[in-house]
Amino acid sequence: MLKSGERLLLHFGAVDWQTTVYVNSKEVGSHTGGYSSFSIDITDALTSGDNLLMVKVWDPTDQGIGPHGKQVLNPVNIYYTPTSGIWQTVWMEVVPAAHIEGLVMTPDIDKGILNLKVKGAAGYSVEATAFDGKSKVNAVFGAADTELELAVKNPKLWSPDAPFLYDLSIKLLKDGKVVDEVKSYFGMRKIGIAKDATGVDRIFLNNRPYYNLGTLDQGFWPDGLYTAPTDEALAFDIKAIKAMGFNTIRKHIKVEPARWYYHADRLGMLVWQDFVNPNQGLPEDSKEEFELESAAEMAQLHNYPSIVCWVLFNEKWGQYDQQRLSEWVKKTDPSRILNGHSGELLYVNEVLRSPSPNAYVSADMTDVHAYPDPMIPIRLEGKAQVCGEFGGIGVFIPEHQWLTGSAWGYIQEKPSGLNGEV
Repeated sequence: MLKSGERLLLHFGAVDWQTTVYVNSKEVGSHTGGYSSFSIDITDALTSGDNLLMVKVWDPTDQGIGPHGKQVLNPVNIYYTPTSGIWQTVWMEVVPAAHIEGLVMTPDIDKGILNLKVKGAAGYSVEATAFDGKSKVNAVFGAADTELELAVKNPKLWSPDAPFLYDLSIKLLKDGKVVDEVKSYFGMRKIGIAKDATGVDRIFLNNRPYYNLGTLDQGFWPDGLYTAPTDEALAFDIKAIKAMGFNTIRKHIKVEPARWYYHADRLGMLVWQDFVNPNQGLPEDSKEEFELESAAEMAQLHNYPSIVCWVLFNEKWGQYDQQRLSEWVKKTDPSRILNGHSGELLYVNEVLRSPSPNAYVSADMTDVHAYPDPMIPIRLEGKAQVCGEFGGIGVFIPEHQWLTGSAWGYIQEKPSGLNGEV
């Protein structure tokens, strides 16, 4: 039973695509977007004894107006099996009527501060305390829903080589009494584009050139499609990729559960986060839906230090208003760099598709997708040069693949030691 003044929140990690929630046959809320988390206060619909919860979902996948990534109703080649319905964690939480609703954290290593906003009830105050292990670093006091600066002198900087995370305690106060408290963490890091000692524009991490060596991670599972079987499975790929010597993952047109980004933070992995592409035919209302869901994505993922780059479009998949949207992303989140269009200049089997004149306008880099061999994109002042994708080589190894017959790829290679048999 709820105590007086308490509220019961129902949280969804993600439901694809359009959700309506009912409690005891009463509609309590709805949500549109297959990749964003949402919460519904169901308190007023509860009755004593048993309660009936029903979730209704509609998902047209690639036949609708919503972003759908590589999900299609008729999967083939580089497009995959769709997921519909609840595909991330669902849980309930009892909170006081006035409670901490969220945090917005942006590090500034040059000033030695963490910019912090605690979303909560107006008229309440907050106390935020940072810790290095058990040692208190500093604290800041102020009003909820205002911009605060938490000083972090001589900060330990976060990087793939040393992924140090500060612990954070947040208390919501009324007349000096704690009414709610949450625990979190943050990393002090900076990402940007600057010239190296030879005058070449490069990606800088923490004010030093840092080569981003990464893999393309599409986040599909053989036994759960979009959903990983366990939390350890979410961490496994990150651990394996780092063990192979990579320091970057491009999360390809999918938003993972919060735990995946937590693992990237604690293990030390740079993340280039794709926006989920709209319906490539851009039917009516698809542009507006893409922008709504992209805004939700940026807000939801803002606090993760591992995410250093937003990828707006991939290979012209639903591309439109390149300059306007690039400048919108940069204004919305100036703390990260922007890959405005990954793979504008595309080679497949030596066939060249020429870039448009404004391919990289207002972005922080130029980016080429080259298959199968890596290539370098054009050089533009103030922008880093990136080979965003290459490879796509199919290697069929008997008893070591999910599909039978042959391995898909832009080209096929025969593994050594098998006498050329495939």
